[in-house]
Amino acid sequence: MNKKQLEIIREVHNFVKQESVGFAEDDIFTNHILNVKNCAQKLAKFYRANEFVVVLAAYLHDIYYLQTRNHEIHEIKGAEFSVEYLKKFPLSREEITAVGLCIINHRGSKKAKRNSIEEQIIACADAIDHIRRWLSMFYRLSKERSYEEAAEWMSKKLDRGYAKISLPYAKNMIKDKYLAAKLSLSAR
Repeated sequence: MNKKQLEIIREVHNFVKQESVGFAEDDIFTNHILNVKNCAQKLAKFYRANEFVVVLAAYLHDIYYLQTRNHEIHEIKGAEFSVEYLKKFPLSREEITAVGLCIINHRGSKKAKRNSIEEQIIACADAIDHIRRWLSMFYRLSKERSYEEAAEWMSKKLDRGYAKISLPYAKNMIKDKYLAAKLSLSAR
């Protein structure tokens, strides 16, 4: 990436970090956003995708959720917000559109068609992070629900996440952790 792109990424990084302050008991910026960004960047390099678009989309993929706590439509509203937000930077229309498409198509619970490698990367990176952090999600959920309900919900989330990982290299990165999580949840 060039100097201009790195400056834009630094500003977006700082903006998303500020938007996530106080979101939850754990630091969602460090424990999710940066994990997705790092994984997506690794996948972008492996698949020779547009790393700049991927990094911006990784930072912004949950922005509406961070701002409103509304998870139901966060991919739609987040894409809309991000497209408008990114217009303040010297980006091409194609780059802004690509970031918006990555955001709108990142959810596993939605049967979105991911046409570009960048869209697939963001969906994969998001799912990989959810699988890696399954135990902390399960712990928080088990405070609100019975063990059986929490285990069933978590098992379905793991399955959705694993199913949305469409890239072979990405699937290989997380396969063992996915299988271990599924085994752990069924071991009662």
